[in-house]
Amino acid sequence: MDTFEIPDLVYEYSWSQYEKDDPRISGIPDTTEFNRKEGREALYIIKYLTDHVGWGVESFGHKMEFLIHNKLPLEIKNQKDTIKWIENNWNNFAVTAK
Repeated sequence: MDTFEIPDLVYEYSWSQYEKDDPRISGIPDTTEFNRKEGREALYIIKYLTDHVGWGVESFGHKMEFLIHNKLPLEIKNQKDTIKWIENNWNNFAVTAK
């Protein structure tokens, strides 16, 4: 697997339509609001990290999805803080079944 895609996601999400260049799903993550319940936004963060940080794709993608879905604190509401939280807490959680 070269990249993490929609069929690889485990949890259920909303699937809104976005323009290709919408900052919620493109570019470099910044202080753009992040909706963890929106599939395209969750996938964007997962793909950004697997593509730019050099982590393995499938196993790391699933762990990132688990962290976003189950562990990310509710007060974290933007892309940059989401990525920072994942990086800072990567070793604090083991992935468990859905």
